[in-house]
Amino acid sequence: MTRDRLRATPPPPANFLPNALQVLLGYLMLRPWMAFCLRGRVRRSRMMPDGPCVLACNHRSYADPGLVGMFMHRPIAYFARSDLWEQPIIAFFLNAMFGIPVDRENPGLSSMKGAVERLRRGIAVLVFPEGTRTRNGRLGAMREGPALFARRADVPLVPVYLVRSEVLWPLGNKIPLIFNKGIEVRFGSPLIPPANLEPRAQDAWVSRRLQLWMEVQERRLMGPRQRITKNAAH
Repeated sequence: MTRDRLRATPPPPANFLPNALQVLLGYLMLRPWMAFCLRGRVRRSRMMPDGPCVLACNHRSYADPGLVGMFMHRPIAYFARSDLWEQPIIAFFLNAMFGIPVDRENPGLSSMKGAVERLRRGIAVLVFPEGTRTRNGRLGAMREGPALFARRADVPLVPVYLVRSEVLWPLGNKIPLIFNKGIEVRFGSPLIPPANLEPRAQDAWVSRRLQLWMEVQERRLMGPRQRITKNAAH
């Protein structure tokens, strides 16, 4: 994909409150915390899109949305349980940050409609293709939902890999740790399928390359997976 085509997407909406929260939380609070308390690093592709995109990220902890969002130059949309909108204060901030309600009875349809609507408005959407947090620190299988969102909205999909966020916010902890080290966020190049493929084949093409890119980052940052032999298992 060319850089000109990456720019041929609608700009994000110029809403004051989301942009103010992005500056306050992302630039003035979370980035200094990442740099000085976590000694974290971020790596970006030179082909990051200027407009909306699907950010497909591995999922390690509750800290993941903040770790990804703080490095974006504009607010991004997140998914949240629909019952959170029943609490007025939480609903106010969810709406301000373009939150996408997920209906527990019909999560697939509500997720797709909300994601595509935000993307068509020019808002990037963060998705966790594994569907749940990792239990052992390793990647799970990538679902095709993010590729479907990107195709329906005609936007690129950007792979994102996080490492050690599960150490920052361990399972069972109510709040993250203030100090840690080794946190890293990697943004890959946009994935755009060949235009001559059928729609479902395009989704499979993007999902397969997303899985491969994630596995490469995992091997580079965490080493190869340990194989369990029959003798070792006994």
